Amino acid sequence: MEEILNRMMARNEWQDRALLEFRAQRKFYAANTRFKTDATMYVDTVFRSPDQLQSTVTRHEGSRFIQSRVFDKILEAEAETRARKDKQQIDITPANYNFALEGTEACAGRPCFHLKISPKRRDKYSLDGEIWIDGEDYSIVRIRGVPAKKPSVWTLKTEIDRRYKKIAGIWLPDRMDSSSNIRIAGHSILSIEYTYDSVQTVQ
Repeated sequence: MEEILNRMMARNEWQDRALLEFRAQRKFYAANTRFKTDATMYVDTVFRSPDQLQSTVTRHEGSRFIQSRVFDKILEAEAETRARKDKQQIDITPANYNFALEGTEACAGRPCFHLKISPKRRDKYSLDGEIWIDGEDYSIVRIRGVPAKKPSVWTLKTEIDRRYKKIAGIWLPDRMDSSSNIRIAGHSILSIEYTYDSVQTVQ
C-alpha cells in the first residue's frame, strides 16, 4: 500500500510539472425527471500551468433555471478550487485521505489497483468512496463516491463518478457523471464530457 501511494504521489507531482496547457470543449448536461426539464451548455476551457483555468460559455440550450442553479455553480466552484492552496486541501493524497486496498482489476484493458478512500476532513469537496490507480503509470484513472458533507439540507443523496483518459502521456478528465435525490425536486442527473483540442507538455 505504501509503495502504491508513494508512486501515485510521485506521478501526480510529475504531471503537475509536465502539463503546460490544454484546450478543451466541454458539454454539460443536466436533467430532472420529476419536472421533466433539462439543459445543455457548451464551454470552451483553457488550462495554463500552474493553476489558471478559464472557461467561456459558447452555447446554452434548455432550462435557464438549471443553467443558473447548476452549471454556473459548477464553474464558480472550479474557479474557487483552482487556487494552489485550496487544491492541496482537496487533492486525493495521504494528507487528506485514508486508504484501504481492495484488490486489483482491469480498467479498460489496463491493470489497476482498487482502493477505498475516506476523507480526514469532511467538507463540501471531499468524497467517501473508491479510486482506481493505473498499475503502470500510477495515476488515478477513476474516482467514484458520495460527498463527505451533504451539499445542502435538501439533498438526500448524491453519487459521483469521474473517469480519466491518457493524452500526450497525461491522465486528464474524460467524463463526470452524477445523480442526486433532492427533496421535492426528486431525481436529477448531471454529466460533463471533455473533448480536447490540444494538450501541451514539457518536452
